[in-house]
Amino acid sequence: VMHRGIVIALLAACWVALAPATSLAQEWVVHRVSQPAYFTVDTNNWNKIKRGMRIPRSSWIHTGRRGKLELRRGKEQIFYSPNTLAAVIISGQNGGKTLLRHRFGDLLLDVETRSHKHVTVKTPFLVAVVKGTRFSVSVDDDGASVSVERGAVDVSGPGGSGAVGVGPGQTASSSGTNNNGVSVSSTGSAGSSANGNGNNGPSEGGDGDYNPKGMGNGNGNANGNANGNANGNGNGNGNGNGNGR
Repeated sequence: VMHRGIVIALLAACWVALAPATSLAQEWVVHRVSQPAYFTVDTNNWNKIKRGMRIPRSSWIHTGRRGKLELRRGKEQIFYSPNTLAAVIISGQNGGKTLLRHRFGDLLLDVETRSHKHVTVKTPFLVAVVKGTRFSVSVDDDGASVSVERGAVDVSGPGGSGAVGVGPGQTASSSGTNNNGVSVSSTGSAGSSANGNGNNGPSEGGDGDYNPKGMGNGNGNANGNANGNANGNGNGNGNGNGNGR
């Protein structure tokens, strides 16, 4: 179980990466939430996330064991599975760029296609940069994976070098044991271990439960997901046993 103190230590280690955002930035709005789900802008004070609120432009977000979250900005969406820690950082002209610093857990993103690469997901093991696509990112203590359902994602090691293109039906993965290299396989051939890190904040009733298409509950191992998300009991799951819930 990941205790609050460990989460705070993780945040303190990478807080300097939260670059200031422009005052004109377009914020992400909470469309749906199941508790526990909290955010912080200073690594010390955690605030409960509520439906309809605007997430501050440089915020760390943590969902607990039963927590889920859907953020929207226009037609774009970010889904947080349970047991996930990731920062949302907005920068660029009119908030045109979004950086997610993903420490552990599972994210699903659906972003609009634009002429430039405007969404980046950075994990301790790999970096994913996109123009527009639907894809998922899973991070645990052993490594990270990116599974693409639609569009294309450029995936590189944590230093940003050696990028490889990942298309629909493919999964890129990297671990601490492969010298920061990135390997690509078809999604159905290798599953991804969903994160089992612990809870941050009390287990309390939420604002209604929900299951975004293609997202699991964040526990157990999942294999053969037909939707390109190898982290749970999503639509078209090849064996239907990704969650154990």
